[in-house]
Amino acid sequence: MKNLILLSLITLNLVHAIEIETNTYADIKAKVVEKVKKYGAKNTLLVLDIDNTTLQMSQNFGSDQWWNWQSENCIGAEKAPEFCVTTKFSELLDIQGQIFALSNMKPTEISTVATIKSIQDMGVKVILLTSRGPDFRNATERALQINGLDFSKSAIGSSAGFGSTYIPYTLKNHQRYGLTKKEMKLSGNKKARPVSYMNGVFMTAGLNKGVMLKTLLKKTKSKFKAIVFADDHKKHTIRMEQILADDVDLTSFRYGAIDPIVNAFKKSDKSDAKNAWNDFKSATSKVFK
Repeated sequence: MKNLILLSLITLNLVHAIEIETNTYADIKAKVVEKVKKYGAKNTLLVLDIDNTTLQMSQNFGSDQWWNWQSENCIGAEKAPEFCVTTKFSELLDIQGQIFALSNMKPTEISTVATIKSIQDMGVKVILLTSRGPDFRNATERALQINGLDFSKSAIGSSAGFGSTYIPYTLKNHQRYGLTKKEMKLSGNKKARPVSYMNGVFMTAGLNKGVMLKTLLKKTKSKFKAIVFADDHKKHTIRMEQILADDVDLTSFRYGAIDPIVNAFKKSDKSDAKNAWNDFKSATSKVFK
């Protein structure tokens, strides 16, 4: 597939933001190299999403596209469709955690791991920023280790991070966390949930990724002249641009290498996921009986 790269300057006074549509990590690395030449490795930060950007599930069941299918159609439904595993968000989180613990993940591209390592070897700080919650840390770090990825060596702040979960901001005293009133409004003035930053992996529990990165930079006392961000969801690249584009030379990549798999799942009858759920229920009922 011929790679499409669409560059557009982000307007609305976000003069330091460029968005790029790409299907390959080669483009991400090229942009990092460009920023390193301009600002130096120590002034350049690469921030990567996990699901469908760095790693992908080996099957649709439990994948990012499966989660969205379930959460959008089932959570809070008075009359749930037959394919719903639950109508309760807390139960869906629990099921997702079990799937993560029992499933394997693989890189989004053959070259993903090698490319990330080569960027780390340049002396560039590289971290993961995921919407996953802190409860998924053990399964997440296991998947990273299996795939040969280590972000503790390229973390910002202490390589170990912070030893427990913490509240990243408060609505009343948001200025203490590096946030403006405008930025809080852009994020919907949502009450913060516990998050976790350890070993270069920031688990943000579904909070605004732009807000979360800005609070992490404040908390770790980190400053960069250029940030490169990659995520498979455009809503996250937009949020990153809204929050950080006025502060730093920001390039955000909407990463689409897994789009064909996601789109195929959306168009399918979901029979593979339904069968996997039945098998999962049968297997786990025996284990936890």
